[in-house]
Amino acid sequence: MVERAPHLRLRSRTRIRPPAGGYALTAGNGAAGQGEGACPSLRHRLGHGLSRWLALVLLALPLAVGAREGTDLVPVTLALQWKPQSQFAGYYLARDQGYYREAGLDVTFVHANTDRGSLMILTAGEAQLATAALTDALLLAPRLVQIAQLVRRDSNLIIGWKDMGILRVEDLDGKPVSFWEGVSSIFEAFFTLHDIRPIPIPQYYSINLFLDRGVAACAAKEYNDLHRLFQAGIDLNQVSVFKIRDYGLGFPEDGLYAEAGWAGRHPELLAPLRLATLKGWRYAQAHPEEAIAVAMAEARQARVPTNLPHEQWMLRHLLETIFIPGEDPAVAGRLDQTAFKEAAATLQAAGMLREAPDFAHFAPLEDNTRD
Repeated sequence: MVERAPHLRLRSRTRIRPPAGGYALTAGNGAAGQGEGACPSLRHRLGHGLSRWLALVLLALPLAVGAREGTDLVPVTLALQWKPQSQFAGYYLARDQGYYREAGLDVTFVHANTDRGSLMILTAGEAQLATAALTDALLLAPRLVQIAQLVRRDSNLIIGWKDMGILRVEDLDGKPVSFWEGVSSIFEAFFTLHDIRPIPIPQYYSINLFLDRGVAACAAKEYNDLHRLFQAGIDLNQVSVFKIRDYGLGFPEDGLYAEAGWAGRHPELLAPLRLATLKGWRYAQAHPEEAIAVAMAEARQARVPTNLPHEQWMLRHLLETIFIPGEDPAVAGRLDQTAFKEAAATLQAAGMLREAPDFAHFAPLEDNTRD
């Protein structure tokens, strides 16, 4: 779902170097016995030297503080669950606006790809943080803990060709259906609980296989692939669109997670990390054009094809799932315990999760974090 190698950002480090010869103070050859044993020439040169030294120290002090803060930052790698796009605009802005550095973190991003999901990267020890859907994360508990629940409304779809016989969800049975491997727990649960046995086909970067009619139906995101469908010239009357949330599986999606061991070693960083990430998304909400420009710059650097209308569609729809209209703004970033229990129970009913994790362990900030 994203580039195969981490995208590293080079950061300059300021070093303070003393002038050649150091800050030594040198006295002249004045006569002794005047004014406490020092000649006026010596006092003059001493005062002049001190002034120069003090001026240099004052000029260097802000740089020294910055250098010290830089060395105190905790380096951390965050695995994002797909290629660069507006889905991650808030994270990019939290980095670019310095919110992560204010939280004591030096964050480097690595994007997942079709072969390796973000949680695979995390569990392989190549990242300490990752974004992931709630249902996918539950399957790995207690190996990770949630820091923030950003996307709190489900956007998963299954889109099928009407002229290939897909008119009801039951029509998916026995038909080739493409969906993403490694991040497909919600679709697997959907098929199991509705007694549907499609022919599973791996879905890679795009829905092009579906557009070429290589499969009868495909997985899609409301904020992403549905718009790609429109951009390809497909009208809604040509397809059947099944919203997963209409079938009892409408659970929160993208959240921010930490590897449990890392979280245990840095408990003081979890709340600042959550707040910094929310600040990034609030900045994106207040400055959507800048957010889109940053996302498109990341996409271009990774050679990911995209376009302005698509990124605008994506950001607008995502922001409405993070800051849900009509809700208390303080709720943003929080995991609702009822939604957590329902998601865990659904995975258990589908035979995918043996035991629901303890909520307090899974989401340790819910009891003590206040925005």
